[in-house]
Amino acid sequence: MMKPTARTAAVVLAFALSVSCFAHLSRAKKYYAEGQDQARAFMTERAVASWKKAVDEAGQECVRKPSAQAFTVKGLAETNLGRWREAEASFLKAFSLGFDEGQAWASDAALSGLAASFEELGLEAPALRIYGQLLDKSDFKPALMIAAEKRTNLVLARAAELDPEEKSKALAGLIKTLDRLLDRDFACGLYHYLHAQVDAHLGDLRRSYEEAVMACELGLPSEKIGRDNDNGLVYCYVRLMDSLPPAERDALAAAQDRWARKWGWRDDRTPAWKKG
Repeated sequence: MMKPTARTAAVVLAFALSVSCFAHLSRAKKYYAEGQDQARAFMTERAVASWKKAVDEAGQECVRKPSAQAFTVKGLAETNLGRWREAEASFLKAFSLGFDEGQAWASDAALSGLAASFEELGLEAPALRIYGQLLDKSDFKPALMIAAEKRTNLVLARAAELDPEEKSKALAGLIKTLDRLLDRDFACGLYHYLHAQVDAHLGDLRRSYEEAVMACELGLPSEKIGRDNDNGLVYCYVRLMDSLPPAERDALAAAQDRWARKWGWRDDRTPAWKKG
């Protein structure tokens, strides 16, 4: 069973669609792309089959003519399949071969995949450092999105074990990082979703609700994240309705009713995808 976190690295395929004259590498990219599309549609078995084909094709290319790009595609497919040690080896081989000029995308893709492998193998500290480096230096949106999501998840998990003062410091730093990302790309729905998650942990339900609304409006990279955003939005809405004074409560209810009708929800607290 694939973990949800394994799927997040798949979005970097956008980097790998450069023109290639190598049949095996081209087919590996094609199968990888198909697997990504199938995973987003919750077609798990078909996605796994596609990623296995991608590993096989990329593996043949790695034997026939080793290159950093071929090992990167192979490692990304292995990451999605949960083959963490194999993926780590593929990414390290990619770095040892070196990336050609103009292939910064491949370097960032390999870094994000390597960080995911480290994380799954229990090496969270180096994974966090890699995600941080990508967030500081990468200009490629897919790599930034992966790093932002996974770093946010790691910091939130760690913060749950800290005392209140240390937790506030950790989450404040996370908010600053997400604010910088939003300054660079305010139209990215994922960044608003992540901001909403951190705001909720800080107890800022109003900001969390507003960020979740913006995330829903701007769009999110997967149905799973979209549903999680909907759940967080409803949670904040219900809590705010229980705590606001009457005038503010009425204004919020009216606004939420408009959003719910626009999004096709069954009512102000029930997204269309939710059963019962």
